[in-house]
Amino acid sequence: MSFPRYPKYKASGVDWLGDVPEHWNAERIRWFFEIKKRIAGELGHDVLSITQQGIKVKDLESNVGQLSMDYSKYQFVEAGDFAMNHMDLLTGYVDISNQRGVTSPDYRVFSIRDSSVCHDKYLLFFFQMGYKNKIFYAFGQGSSHFGRWRLPTEQFNNLRFPLPPIAEQTAIAEFLDRETGKIDGLVAEQRRLMELLKDKIASLVLSSVDLPSTKRLRFGDAASIISRPVFQQEEESYTRIGLFNRGRGLFHKDASEMDDMGESDFFWIEEGDLIISGQFAWEGAVAMAGKADTGCVVSHRYPVLRGVPEIALTEYLFGLLCTDHGDFLLNENSRGAAGRNRPLNIRYLMKETIPVPSMQIQEAVARAIHSRAVLFEEISNTIDLLQERRTALISSAVTGQIDVRQQARN
Repeated sequence: MSFPRYPKYKASGVDWLGDVPEHWNAERIRWFFEIKKRIAGELGHDVLSITQQGIKVKDLESNVGQLSMDYSKYQFVEAGDFAMNHMDLLTGYVDISNQRGVTSPDYRVFSIRDSSVCHDKYLLFFFQMGYKNKIFYAFGQGSSHFGRWRLPTEQFNNLRFPLPPIAEQTAIAEFLDRETGKIDGLVAEQRRLMELLKDKIASLVLSSVDLPSTKRLRFGDAASIISRPVFQQEEESYTRIGLFNRGRGLFHKDASEMDDMGESDFFWIEEGDLIISGQFAWEGAVAMAGKADTGCVVSHRYPVLRGVPEIALTEYLFGLLCTDHGDFLLNENSRGAAGRNRPLNIRYLMKETIPVPSMQIQEAVARAIHSRAVLFEEISNTIDLLQERRTALISSAVTGQIDVRQQARN
């Protein structure tokens, strides 16, 4: 669907923003928002965290060690406050809290001074667009070596944002709520299909566990740890791989030259490798490398495995690790003292006993996994297109590049 533009535009005076509708203004954040710094002094409240899915209550009991953390410097968040992860402008997020609680002192908590001038949901769409389009990143400070940037208070306060009349902010927010809701529903359907495909493979793997032909072997007898060291060269660039959790695949980081690779040892990846995240295996961060991943690299923190020929197919081992039993094995062998710091002990994992069915069953699992990989790519491409449309729609609406006032009333 295409949307009309406004009849007349003017220069906003803001480089990243460009022209805005003639009756809009470009205002500084400091005049419309108040930064809050209310130190809690004690726990006694829900601890909130900011994720890409919004502000959520932390489950302290499932994060070993966090119960003993010092929360005395945590800050209050009231319902209706904005909370922003301004310490990470690459993957951070901002949302409006729907409850009272305390949150990290590293977050920025702020609120609208006058709700008769600013509509909270319109401004939320703007702030989230600021992360997605890396607008905040351009005003940030930090270390390019680690790829982490923060947005200092002064830069935040002086950042200028597009501000239409309040009635128009409301119309834009209502329009975006409706349209992004439709897109989010389509994305959720695609992700449910991914889960169904994953469950189908898990059922195929687990149905073979009690068959008479299934052997019980140590993981280390069925799989070998693969080592292909990277000898870095100046003026060469390297693409590092990262893993999504819950067996949702791999992603590529931006290519880096030797000076930006850090102190880790790196290893080459080939199609068909089974890769495990040494830090987040307990969250199901395992994946198989495809053709597009050949020539990428992983650090020494990512064990790379292959099935032993004539004993176990790599695809079967991947399928096993994606089941509840595999999740149990990865959790049991990921030990740590606190929170998310639970590194995998690969030596312990290799000593675990696993079911290894006949090669005929393993080949059936392998075919299912390869079929799933093709469907996953198609589904992922569909999700990417939907997310791109969502981002473009929000950006166009909150910067006045499209006029949605009539659409909001329909």
